[in-house]
Amino acid sequence: MSSENSKKMFALIDCNNFYVSCERVFDPKLENKPVIVLSNNDGCVISRSNEAKALGVPMGIPFFECKDLIKKYGIIVRSSNYALYGDMSSRVMSGLQEFSPEVQIYSIDEAFLDFDVPNKKEYAIELREKIKMWTGIPVSIGIGATKTLAKMANNLSKKTSNSSGVFLIDEKNHTEILLQYPVEEIWGIGYRISKKLYGSGIRFAAELTVRNDPWIRTNFSVTGLRTVWELRGISCLPLDRAPTGKQSITCSRSFASSVTSKEHLNEAVSFYAGRAAEKLRKQKSLASFMLVFVVFHPYKSGINTGKIIFSEPTSYSPALIEYAKAALNQIYCEKSAYRKCGVILGGLISEKCYQPDLFSKANMGEDHKKMMNLIDSINGSYKKKAIQFAAEGFAKPWQM
Repeated sequence: MSSENSKKMFALIDCNNFYVSCERVFDPKLENKPVIVLSNNDGCVISRSNEAKALGVPMGIPFFECKDLIKKYGIIVRSSNYALYGDMSSRVMSGLQEFSPEVQIYSIDEAFLDFDVPNKKEYAIELREKIKMWTGIPVSIGIGATKTLAKMANNLSKKTSNSSGVFLIDEKNHTEILLQYPVEEIWGIGYRISKKLYGSGIRFAAELTVRNDPWIRTNFSVTGLRTVWELRGISCLPLDRAPTGKQSITCSRSFASSVTSKEHLNEAVSFYAGRAAEKLRKQKSLASFMLVFVVFHPYKSGINTGKIIFSEPTSYSPALIEYAKAALNQIYCEKSAYRKCGVILGGLISEKCYQPDLFSKANMGEDHKKMMNLIDSINGSYKKKAIQFAAEGFAKPWQM
């Protein structure tokens, strides 16, 4: 492995105890207290604060089975609020885009970043502090030459007392860490595979990486071989690896200079909504909701996010542009300066798996589909957009 400053690396950002952390943002009195969040219909525990973990509350335990423990220690219980968690997740992911041009959202509380920057650990510490300041959500960061090593580093960042929430695996500690890391904790290796590895005398990651490739492929398929290569420091899972359509689509850029005009903000979010709609149709998907975010100038002023849930899923550009402007109205503040805005489309489903409402204005009729397909075809033939909507503006003084 090369040195940390010369080799391209990945970072995995993981929101700590995410659902509990979201609840604490809006109720600071929950800080430093044992808190659990329950699943739909208060069925079982799906998130625990560190204090609740220390009291022995297991993840996934049915609520009725831990009532005595809750009563004994005064554990605070919250019902899940997925609308809140989705909104907070979007704020965190939007914030991450300020630090890396390449962000892959892995789950509601995890994202991989292209971390091709110098002084990686110092940069990660700054990222962690900014995300906490902007959103109130604490995160842990793992850095490694591959996604698997970044996942491993993230796990170690939570277990190492002096890590400050950031852990880097580089050429200096790579071998030492693999010698001590149990195979059952490796990303992608579950109980069944780890049991098989134990039967072959393999208990730690280093023992797995020294096995020859034919043996690994024979016993654990090409997926297992890919995992071993990643452990060795050979990247096999780039950020753009996506066997299925994206689960969300984001279009965003920083402005050429700070923007104060609502007219220019409307143009920008309309432009990004139109671009996102093109990407949506390209992968033959429909979106169920939209998030519009604005980043204040300077950075320390934070981020505002507006959300629109559609009456039914759509990929129709005029409808998405109108939704984007409506979401901007929710969050626009007069006499404020902005340095960036963006549009995120979520809740994506295949257009083949949805039966539209005959009377809906949000969805496309056959004439609208033909028009969208024609515009997409023409624009696809040119390097620049030949056809655009008037709402996207013409001069675009805000554009980089």
